[in-house]
Formats: sequence, structure tokens, C-alpha cells
Amino acid sequence: MIRRFQIEDLISQDEFGVVFRALDSETGKYVAVRRFFPFGAVGGGLEPEEQNAYIIALDRLVGLNHPALRATICGGCDPVDGMPYIVTEWVDGTPLETFLEHGPLPANAATEMIAQALEVSELLSLVLAEDAVWVETSPQTIILGNEHSGRGFTFWICPLKWLGGHEKSRKLQCIVDLTERVMGWQNRKINDQAGQGLAGWLKWLRHAVDTITLHEARETLAASVGVEPPPPVRKLAAQAPPPPVIRVVKPPSSKTPWLINTALALMAVGLGAWCWVRQREFEAVRNHRATTHASSDKPFAKNAPSAAANPAKPRTVTPPDQDPGDLSNTVIPWTSHEFLAQYKGREIIVEGPFEAITFSESRATMYLLFSKELGKTDTRGSVTVKTAPPDLSESTLTPLIGKKIRLHGIIHVQPLSGRPEIKIVDRASIEVVE
Repeated sequence: MIRRFQIEDLISQDEFGVVFRALDSETGKYVAVRRFFPFGAVGGGLEPEEQNAYIIALDRLVGLNHPALRATICGGCDPVDGMPYIVTEWVDGTPLETFLEHGPLPANAATEMIAQALEVSELLSLVLAEDAVWVETSPQTIILGNEHSGRGFTFWICPLKWLGGHEKSRKLQCIVDLTERVMGWQNRKINDQAGQGLAGWLKWLRHAVDTITLHEARETLAASVGVEPPPPVRKLAAQAPPPPVIRVVKPPSSKTPWLINTALALMAVGLGAWCWVRQREFEAVRNHRATTHASSDKPFAKNAPSAAANPAKPRTVTPPDQDPGDLSNTVIPWTSHEFLAQYKGREIIVEGPFEAITFSESRATMYLLFSKELGKTDTRGSVTVKTAPPDLSESTLTPLIGKKIRLHGIIHVQPLSGRPEIKIVDRASIEVVE
């Protein structure tokens, strides 16, 4: 771990363990390294047999992906004290707790988050052989990914829940608590229709929390808020190829027999279901990206104007009340925030005065601002720093400040604020008009 992962920042520390942000020397990407205390801060690490079972469980999780789950990269146990650690992907974003400091979530955002927590837990249950909530549900651990991450609400698998002694935290009561927290409903009487039907589901869950399955909770949530029912995970698992068989020959330790039984149960679980289900999702995303960025070095050369190509002058319009169809050759004023937000995923041209450059907290994203006092929902341009070409850096763009520019790109919309952002991928996407 010391050789591969270069620790850079201490992110958090409590009685359950410590979290670091580190750089993976093999991939050049940031990761989260969690060293945790399975029996408390003074309880010692895992015994050799327990370490063996823990590593087997980790092996089953490495490479399994879900849009709402931090992917597991690797893990193990400290050879000195036996303390386990797990390395997961780093997701740039904002903790849910930060948003809750300003008030409850919008009902649709809260419903989406709860549905994702249930779905991820049900899929993890196929691997861990027990129907339970296997993710962290504390608002400090749930991240809303930044726009460049391509992630929405993102959860962390909770290793402490694997190791026994935390049975209560695996129950659906933690979902009840999370729902009440994000909606501000603790110790309050609420109408069944509040939160677009989420309140009615919460009341039902409170009474059925000890008897229902995760899938029943997902189905009832969908019915309560009026959306399509979720697909049955086990039906998908039946279509997946069987997993490889791995035998554990070491005897179980008396300290954590449940952990060893879980490792043995993993042999017979349809692990391939994860790969099959997620492969379909990621193929769809990959195909969408390939279609969106199919052109060579100038993805907007076909429709967007540039000084070198000397194309026909784009038309500038006042946003219409109805969908205007193809917007790729239409200039929209940057102040048309609500109009732009309606066309998420569409290629568009936005015009306005280039006033300032700023960065996200991690400096992973650079923002091009049309106003020095940009509001929460005001349009802006965004550049992913790591993948940007050299001519799309702060130093090369700063001389353009004070000029009128047009940004050619795809509209992205922030989940909570509704802010429209224009994704800039190369220098040809920025046109100086004045």
C-alpha cells in the first residue's frame, strides 16, 4: 500500500478509522484509502483466518461498478497489526451534509438518492449473500459528484458491516433515518402526499422496516412517487454466467464466524450478474459518448462556427416557448438560464461577456464565468483540467477576459441547483466575437 498509494491528505478520522486521499502511482488517479478498526480503536486487527476471509470478500468486489457506488480498487490488512484497509475510487464532489446545511433536498433529488441507495444495497446483497443495507448512510459519506465526474449521488460500501457486530446498522432503519434527515422530517407529522408521495412511503417503511426486503422497499417507493417499478435483480442474476469457484481451506475464527460464512457463501452467488447488468449500462454510456464526440480534434466543426473555417454567421434568437429543434447553429444569450436548462445533453452556442476564471475546490475543473458575481443558477462554461489540451489552460484563456465570446458545447445541468454548464473540450469551442 505504501509503495503504490502516495498519501496526500487526511480527509477524516473518528473512532471507526481514518480516510486518506492518495495518488495511485499505477494509474495516476486519486483514490480514497480507508484504514478502519473492526473491533474499535483499541480492539486490535483481524486474525490470520479473518484476514483470509476479508481478502476473499474484497476480491469479489474489485472491478464491480455501479454509477452510485465508489468502485473498490483493492484492499488488504496491515502486516504489522492486522488492521484492514480498503482502497476505492475518489469521486470529486460535495458531501450531502454540506447541502443539508442550507435546508432539505428537493423531493425529486431525495427520492433519486434513496432509490439509488436501495438498488446498490440489493446488488451488493447478491455478492454478500444477505439482504441488507451495505452502504454508508451518513450524510457526511454520501457525495454528490461534480459535473466532470459524471456522477450523481455516490455511496461508499461499509466494510464494518461485513465483520459482524453491526447487524443493526444493516437494517432498513438506516434508510428511514436518512430519508427523515434529507427531507427535514425528524419528529414531524407529515401528510402522505408531502414530498411528491415520498412521505407516504416513509410512513409505510417505518412500520414495515423489520419485515420487508430491499426489493419490496424499492417497488413500493416507485409506486408511491408514481414511476415505473424497478427491475427484479434476481431475474437479471438468473441470466448471468456462474462465478468461479474458490475454496477456503483455513478454519474460521471464533471471533467473526459470520464473516467466514459470508466468504463461503460468495462461492455460490451469481457474481456475474453484476458484470452483466453493469456492462449493459456502461455500453450505453460509451455509445452515447462515442456518438457525441465522434468527430476528430474539432467535435463541433460540423455545425459550430470558428474563425479558421469562416462559416456562415450563426443566428441569434430570443429563446422560444417551444422546442426550436436543432440548436447547434443558434446563439443563445448566457442569461437564458431556464431555457438552457431544458436542453440538457443538446449541442448549443452560448454568448456573453467573458468576465472571469475560477476553479472547483479540488482544481479539477476550471470555470469560465459570464459574470464576476455568478448566481447559483447562472450559466457558465466548464473545462476538465486533467483532460484539457495545452491551449485550453488558465494562462492561455486569461487574455480573452473582457471580450465577448461564444461557447460551443453540450449542455450539462447540475442536479440540485439546476445550473446549466457548457462543457468545453478544445480551444475551437471558444469563439471570440468582439
